Amino acid sequence: MNETTPGTLPPYAQVPNYSDQPRNMRLTPRGVTSAPLSRRFPQVRGGQCEFCGTLDPMQPGNLQYKLCPHYRGMELKCVYCPAHKDQEEVVRNSTLNVAEHPYRPGELIIWCKSFECSKKHEEAFKISS
Repeated sequence: MNETTPGTLPPYAQVPNYSDQPRNMRLTPRGVTSAPLSRRFPQVRGGQCEFCGTLDPMQPGNLQYKLCPHYRGMELKCVYCPAHKDQEEVVRNSTLNVAEHPYRPGELIIWCKSFECSKKHEEAFKISS
């Protein structure tokens, strides 16, 4: 048997440090479908940017997003709503999600939180594996 200094273990009995090994991490369950990732921007809720809120109290609430630094001068419209639907009413009464297009960087894609539009958006970017 090897002689060791008191209070230490021999080299063959030392426990290795596994704290940063993959086997100690949780596994992410794999689904049958996946979706591409893209950069998200502040939501527009009832015409107001979720980060900026009301910037000019003299302007209507549904136009406040046009004053904030995120969407200044932009006309936001849901890309999935039917053409006959009043887009100003959609902005006033809904929440708009804004994200960068996953396949065309620099292009925004905007959809409202209605069930139909959200479902269309998910179907448009679903990838079967």
